[in-house]
Amino acid sequence: MLAELNLVAEPLAEKRLDVELVYSGADEPALCYLGGYAMLAKFADSRIDFTDVIANSGIGTSAFYVAPMNIMNDGSFLRSVGLAAANQGFDYYLAALDGAIITDDFFAPDLPEEAKEVFWLENEDELFNLLKRLVSSDIPVEVHLDCNFIKEALVAHTSYWETIFAYHETNLEGKHTDHYFTVTGYDQGFVYLNDPTEKQMGMGKDIPVDISDFLSAWANGNHPSLEEGSGIGPYWLFFLGERGTAKSTDELIAWNKDIAAKAPGEIRKAAASPNINSLLHCGNMYRARQEFGNFLKQNGYEEAGDMFLEVSELFAGLCQSSDSAADLLKIADLQEQSLDKW
Repeated sequence: MLAELNLVAEPLAEKRLDVELVYSGADEPALCYLGGYAMLAKFADSRIDFTDVIANSGIGTSAFYVAPMNIMNDGSFLRSVGLAAANQGFDYYLAALDGAIITDDFFAPDLPEEAKEVFWLENEDELFNLLKRLVSSDIPVEVHLDCNFIKEALVAHTSYWETIFAYHETNLEGKHTDHYFTVTGYDQGFVYLNDPTEKQMGMGKDIPVDISDFLSAWANGNHPSLEEGSGIGPYWLFFLGERGTAKSTDELIAWNKDIAAKAPGEIRKAAASPNINSLLHCGNMYRARQEFGNFLKQNGYEEAGDMFLEVSELFAGLCQSSDSAADLLKIADLQEQSLDKW
């Protein structure tokens, strides 16, 4: 199957791609996996923006991150990357080291099943060679890294990451933080990364990371100090292939409406025993609902879009809410009421 991708036979000595930075966060980091994907999609088609990606992912209408445990760690979030690619007409591919965790029954089981191909490679050298061949062939790549192994490079590049590491040290006992980046290039000394959650203008683009540190971070994408189920890898990558027919706007509206109709019941389950304590997850839902509201408004559903924007603001304040149960019920009611408007 690799032959069908028309990759260069051998990687170039160095290669840099001009991959436009897509910011996926809110006031807090959010949706880095979809931000990383969005950069791949936008590189293939400059007309694609983050609102399109959210609408094609299904995450802006679903109960991901919400109930019944209030935070869904079933891997649905990662599957949304594959859904976005498929709905936008892209073939997508996965590659990883033999024995890596791409998925299991707990973690986005449909992601590899719906991939065009999954490549299992034997060692670090083969994976790194494939990554360089892809970039040499003008194909950016999304990767999952343990950021503690590239802490020095990230902190040197931006104060944003200094804040992130300080928060983990103070509030999470120094627990490692995992993150999705887009590889935009490499040379003899560095791999270059775009960070989808760096909101300072231009600061998240082409972050230089020492190759040996990058490989350590890539190898430890499933570091045991990460929360159970949150890590994938080691040496996991995702990239796009040929593009066929994308879902039409009408098809996309109908698909999201079906997802949206199922979410209120799950959100009400969360309201029965609220335990919303993650700023990250609140930020994810804020941004996802915000972008889907924008999508509805762009396509003529003004009232429904405004209701989703109201829901997004409720999600944004959920972690600090004095009555999160009442807010979750309001979120469920608003989303349910919106269904008659689109």
